Amino acid sequence: MSQSLCDRFGFDGAGITERLRMVGLTSPNDSIVAEELQSHVVQPHIDAIIDEFYESLGQHPEFLRIVRERGHVSRLKMTQRKYLLSLGNQFDTHSYFEERLRVGAVHQRVGVSLSLYQCFYCMLQNLLITRIPEEIRANPESFATLSKFILKITSLDMSLAIETYHSTKVRTLEHSIDSIRDEGELLRRTLQFDSLTQVCSRPYLLQELRARLTAAQAESRPLSVVMADLDHFKSVNDEYGHLIGDHVLRDVATRMVTGARGSDLVGRYGGEEFLIIIDDAELETASDLAERIRVRVMADPFCEDSVSLWVTTSFGVAQARADDNVESLTSRADQAMYAAKKAGRNRVRTELEIPPIETIAGQM
Repeated sequence: MSQSLCDRFGFDGAGITERLRMVGLTSPNDSIVAEELQSHVVQPHIDAIIDEFYESLGQHPEFLRIVRERGHVSRLKMTQRKYLLSLGNQFDTHSYFEERLRVGAVHQRVGVSLSLYQCFYCMLQNLLITRIPEEIRANPESFATLSKFILKITSLDMSLAIETYHSTKVRTLEHSIDSIRDEGELLRRTLQFDSLTQVCSRPYLLQELRARLTAAQAESRPLSVVMADLDHFKSVNDEYGHLIGDHVLRDVATRMVTGARGSDLVGRYGGEEFLIIIDDAELETASDLAERIRVRVMADPFCEDSVSLWVTTSFGVAQARADDNVESLTSRADQAMYAAKKAGRNRVRTELEIPPIETIAGQM
């Protein structure tokens, strides 16, 4: 069973009594005055009140927009008639509060602005007071009593409608914020992760390397990077097609991540090339880690459908220097990786093992 609006907004017996006290509906005679409002003002003049009310509303562009979007004025007048005929009737009951709370939620959904909403109630107050008959006006006390009741009962209705108006608005905003947050998270993941391999994307990888390199240099901590490139990968695509090639890339990425430490960052640098950022690791430690990943990559064949093939990877390792930037550090790791390729592939080489001729060629 769905929760009532009164329950949601705390209008039990005590809550109803408190709200009535706030608007001044505390007199035992208020129920009698409510009956007079209906018998002397609303019922005899309801058509004239509604016609004048909607004639005034018709001068507001916002109201005209709502009418165009939500239906004919005749339908709205029927709703208004029902509302007026219940105005003040058993105002201290749960059902009266429930119906007025529902009005606010409906008006928020149809797009009535809160400022115009308050103007509507003020307009209605004036229309009701001007329809008080002469025989009551002739008695100043009776006229004052009925006028005050009109102001109090419409204030009660407005306060309850605004209660749910705000709540519905807030829930709508919360939903919008949640949607924006979800979209933001999706965008963040799109930017952070490579769509094929689900390891870090190149932009995010370089951003992280720049930040980690700066921190390591400032704190005099070691930091190393490993550049890895699949051997003869072009022949895999040429012979088996790009679907198999994509499967191999995904599988290699997974094996690299499982072979790395939890603090290491593995990303796709481009094509079949990967970059691993290794914090707090000198060259020897990073070289040992690269060797462990190399063995893991080649440990088992890559199987997809009827295809089973072995893939190896060449690794180049470089350690950050005090004057390094991202480009110089990755360039040395790249040169070391090409040294591994030239030495026969499927091996690890560090920047210390780059022959002079290769260093020159790598800088051209």
